[in-house]
Amino acid sequence: MSYDAETMERLFNPASVVVVGASRKTGPGSFNIVENLVNYGYKGRLYAVNPKASEIFGVPCFPRAADLPEVPDLAIITVPREMVPQVVRDCCERGIKSFILVPQGMAEADETGAEIQAELMAVLRAHGARALGPNTLGTVNVFDGFISSFMPITRRPALPTGLVCQTGLFLATDLGPSTGLGKGIDIGNQADVGFPEALRHLADDSRVKVVAIHMEGLRPGEGRLFLDVLRETVKRKPVLVYKTGRSAAGAEAASSHSGSLAGSYEVYEAALESAGAVLLRDTDDMDDSVKAFLRLAPLRGRRIAVVTASGGGGIMAADAIGEYGLELARLTPETLKALADIYPDWMEPGNPLDVWPAAIGKLYPEVFVKCFDLVADDPNVDGIICVAGAFEREGFNLPEFLALSSERRDKPVVWWLHGRRDPSLAQRAEGTGRVAVYPSPDRAVRALARLARYYIDVLGLTEDRPSRPAGISPDKAAAVLRGPARSLGAEAFEVLAAYGIPAAPWRAAASPEEAAQAAVELGFPVALKAVGPGILHKTELGAVRLDLGSPEEVAGAAREMLGRLKARTDPAGAGPAGEDGSGLTLLVQRFLPGGHEVILGAKRDPHFGPTVLFGLGGVFTEILEDVAIGLAPLSAGEAERLIARTKGYAVLRGARGRKPADLEALVDCLVRLSWLVADHPGIAELDLNPVKVFASGEGVASVDARILVKPLQPPA
Repeated sequence: MSYDAETMERLFNPASVVVVGASRKTGPGSFNIVENLVNYGYKGRLYAVNPKASEIFGVPCFPRAADLPEVPDLAIITVPREMVPQVVRDCCERGIKSFILVPQGMAEADETGAEIQAELMAVLRAHGARALGPNTLGTVNVFDGFISSFMPITRRPALPTGLVCQTGLFLATDLGPSTGLGKGIDIGNQADVGFPEALRHLADDSRVKVVAIHMEGLRPGEGRLFLDVLRETVKRKPVLVYKTGRSAAGAEAASSHSGSLAGSYEVYEAALESAGAVLLRDTDDMDDSVKAFLRLAPLRGRRIAVVTASGGGGIMAADAIGEYGLELARLTPETLKALADIYPDWMEPGNPLDVWPAAIGKLYPEVFVKCFDLVADDPNVDGIICVAGAFEREGFNLPEFLALSSERRDKPVVWWLHGRRDPSLAQRAEGTGRVAVYPSPDRAVRALARLARYYIDVLGLTEDRPSRPAGISPDKAAAVLRGPARSLGAEAFEVLAAYGIPAAPWRAAASPEEAAQAAVELGFPVALKAVGPGILHKTELGAVRLDLGSPEEVAGAAREMLGRLKARTDPAGAGPAGEDGSGLTLLVQRFLPGGHEVILGAKRDPHFGPTVLFGLGGVFTEILEDVAIGLAPLSAGEAERLIARTKGYAVLRGARGRKPADLEALVDCLVRLSWLVADHPGIAELDLNPVKVFASGEGVASVDARILVKPLQPPA
């Protein structure tokens, strides 16, 4: 459904509201939405519907929606699940077009709940109405003074933070322990309004400077739409995403909590990163990162300096800098010379910079400030982490200095304050609004890394749109792919040829004699393989022989291979290609020695559509798990970055004296593969393993291919 700005405004800032099913109980523990709205300071016109009351907490109450004196902008529904469809119908007939649906027990719960939710959606569609939820706390708008939560929330000063979540936990706690909210929305089951609409609304609100998202899962088929909104949003403000459901247990829990299909975390990660999201790992990461974007100057480079009151603390910070993809800054000779004038002769200053030796016999606060200023003014330094003890015995106002340290220059400065003698020190320092204090060096550095991800990686990346490569024939590929669901063997190479994807020269054969003749035509040496239903791992099944040098050797290997595969049975009594081995085809290929073995793959994801995979290939693919995933189709730049994300990239570039591989040909092959799966929705899975990558200028060639075809079902 297209974006409806008017509906989103009514969900966040309605001029009039009715709470249907409002409780008559008030006070602590009542979870009364009417009471919460009044206490929060809502200034609009407020009504309640409850046939057993004439007023609730001073708010006029009516027996039915039909009795309301006006048509409210928004109805908040809080009745038992079985009553929701009829209650919404009554409100729609009164003219209400926007709803927040609080009740749980819908599609996320059981079959009955799913039926109730389906009936509810039919009512909404019939009346042209929109809804948030069900299973939601709704919205919080600190800017304008509105909440729909049954949990009591104290109104605090608004911060320029927007939140989209699938749990009321973040709304009820103002996002996190050291941050806060401007606007927040719990999308619940996403029966109607979902992530794309919520993000678009926060993107369009100029008061929101950073958006945080807690995501269990998108609706099937909605991934690309959300990514389009995300790409546009990150051009204006950072979007931080905490995707849960990474484990099998977490994914199952997400399904029961909000009815979300968590999907493959690796695909989500690749998709979200490609669209410019800053990915988070946990709730601390969310809190820390939001704080960094709200308080700190942008990080324009990855060079970090460490100014520390403890040598050991500096080493801890340096370790974290390396682990999070940042680097220790190399201080300029001028800075080192100025520092040397402060330090004793036996101590050579560097980075990390341990201030304590320089302060021996001097006023420590003055020395710390002087050292900090020299390092912070160094043009080779992009950001700074300071390490100090939180004991407040230095004889100077540390919170004030922390604020000044950030205000004097346009560089982010984070602090790790260690110690518990004065736990309020960090709070008082952060009260200035210009300092970010963290409880460990890892969290402080991680916050800087999140700044680098957005200000360097996202904003610094030139948009690179995919373009269709020359020399491809979708019609030829479609002719082979057309037909029932099946696994393609030798025919897979015909599909590759239609898209210009290089492969080892090959012939298909139906008998050992035909295989021997095919080998003569191709030229020796050759490789011999058996392909057919059930044959996936050829090496384990004995379905591959390499470097065969004569017709007799080929024919003998073929007879042995067919005999072994026909005799091999699984517990059900069927061989890899049926009980009698029927369906097997012999594939004869020119044997191509040497080269690096990689895997190129593709799969259709229920949320994001066609995806492609790259990694180290051969028999150890599933053991090494060195793979990267991207969304099809790929541009050449995206394909190159995909390859570079793997550990195997260093090998391909030429490691330990080996020649660099033909990365240009590999990129072209990956781009062509991405267009193949993007053009043909019937390709459910595709594996090219291995693909041989030869030395620079010598090209690539797929030596094995499998395509699983599952024609799309027409809509019901």
